[in-house]
This record gives sequence, C-alpha cells and structure tokens, in this order.
Amino acid sequence: MNRSIKTICGVVVVALATAAASALAQTPITGKAYCVSVGMSPMEPIGDRAGHALQVATYSCRSEGGPMDGGVMTGSNIYEWDGGKAVLLSATGVGRKPGSILSFLATEGTTTLIMTEGKVTGFTGLGKGIVKFASGSAAVLNGKTYSYTARPISPVQFVIETTYD
Repeated sequence: MNRSIKTICGVVVVALATAAASALAQTPITGKAYCVSVGMSPMEPIGDRAGHALQVATYSCRSEGGPMDGGVMTGSNIYEWDGGKAVLLSATGVGRKPGSILSFLATEGTTTLIMTEGKVTGFTGLGKGIVKFASGSAAVLNGKTYSYTARPISPVQFVIETTYD
C-alpha cells in the first residue's frame, strides 16, 4: 500500500509540474512603452464632410518590461478621423536595444477622443498587430501577434501597453 501511495504521489507531482510548465509556457509576454509624439501633422480634411480627415503621427518610446526592456521604439501611424473617432490605416515601427532589433506592423486599431465640456481632455486607443522581424533577446517575439491599448499619462506623453500572444 505504501508503494501505491508513493506512485500516486509521483504521478500527481509529475502532473502538477507538467501543468505548471505548460501554464508558464502559455503566459503571455507583456511590455509597456512610454512615448512622446515627435511629429504630428495637422488633420488634413478629406473634403467630403465635416470632421473627416487624415492625420500622420510619429512617435518615440522607451520600452519597459518584456524582451525589449530598456530599448527605444520609433513608429509612424496614419489615421482616418471621423469626428472624435479614428481608424488606423497604417502603422509601422522599429524597436532597438543593444543586441536586439524588431520591426512591427499594427494591422488594426481605433482611437477615440475623450471630451470634457466640449474640449479634448484625452484619448483611448486599442488595436492589434504582428512582429514581422525580431532578433537578439527579442527573437522570442518573431512572428507573434499582439494586442495593445494606449492612453495619455500627461499632456505630452502616452503609454502603450502590449500583450504578445
């Protein structure tokens, strides 16, 4: 009987260790990027209706957490605005840190302005994308899809929180 209890305990330990390793392997990779706009064109009216415009924005970020911790990211986005809501038309960027580089492509996204008493007081953004290339410590992200949220943290800064699938 003592032997069967040891066998059962051994099986349980192996099962728990396997489940823990599997859960750890499936834990999503996350990171934050603290960003500033380094160039934002004025909204370019399309001309078919009020509030319908295109806008190009470029930004630079400092990465915290995940494989690109301590790195710098730069990117450029093109939005189609319709009033206080925007749809991402195009977005690409590059992340760099010593020994690592990655290139990303946002495949979809939206931004909504937050209005208070008729004035813009912030925004919320979310979207999805894919890492097209990654090397060095970032190689674990190569080909991974991701989702992100964005929000302001000061009048001139915003944070992008990313979860890689």
